[in-house]
Amino acid sequence: MKKDLQVTMQHNIKRLSTFVNDKEVYECFTDELKAEINQYQKSLEQASDIPAIYRLQGNVLALRRLLHLKEKVNGSN
Repeated sequence: MKKDLQVTMQHNIKRLSTFVNDKEVYECFTDELKAEINQYQKSLEQASDIPAIYRLQGNVLALRRLLHLKEKVNGSN
């Protein structure tokens, strides 16, 4: 089971390589991620209840991970 997961992950990384290495497309993607992060940070500044704060922080964290997709894909070759 563990080996199957590793094979699947390697396959996905190879497939993502085309996407992350297309400069124009990837820049558009990262610009969109940054805009979304900005929106979540503004909402975070105004949030008053703890569950909403945690949810917004999780959203920001997930988007920031996607910002590093290129390094993850290219670093694993």
